[in-house]
Amino acid sequence: MKKSNSLKSNASACCWILLGVPVLSIIGCLMHFAYEWSGNLTIVGVFAPINESIWEHLKMTFWPMLIWWIVGYFIINKRESISADQWFVSCAVSQLVCPLAIISFYYTYTGALGIESLILDIFSLFLGVAAGQLLALHVFQYAKSSRFCLYFAIVVLALMAAAFTVFTFATPYIPLFKDSLTGTYGIWN
Repeated sequence: MKKSNSLKSNASACCWILLGVPVLSIIGCLMHFAYEWSGNLTIVGVFAPINESIWEHLKMTFWPMLIWWIVGYFIINKRESISADQWFVSCAVSQLVCPLAIISFYYTYTGALGIESLILDIFSLFLGVAAGQLLALHVFQYAKSSRFCLYFAIVVLALMAAAFTVFTFATPYIPLFKDSLTGTYGIWN
């Protein structure tokens, strides 16, 4: 009985997390073009892909997802009290699972199977967002979090944000960061 009451009291939060799957997928697809649409503004390049590398394409989910979770916390917390510990730990889980799903799926069909497909590229984004959000929903509903977990989640999110920012400019010369069309790395290459 307690579990159903808990789920009922967090209905808005659960709906927000699930709504993130289609909304973040669509925003992610649009993010692909943001840098070009901006006239290649450097500041936009921090938040949107600057080239066709796998790493840069992960920005299409990271930044919108981070904003989605932060905004969601403030919107939902006005209506019903939700645990910041659980919410931001769930956010960190989503942010870690999404790129892992995208990268794993991408390298499976390109590297292992030798397939190049725009449809599968787009599907990998949807798959990553869905996997991240659904696992985050499970964590939000069932995992017990603590202040330590919250602080750890914030550190993870901050490190990810720093990595996406720094590696836009100081890009490691490994295949994950290599533009598949031009063979270049980063914004300063």
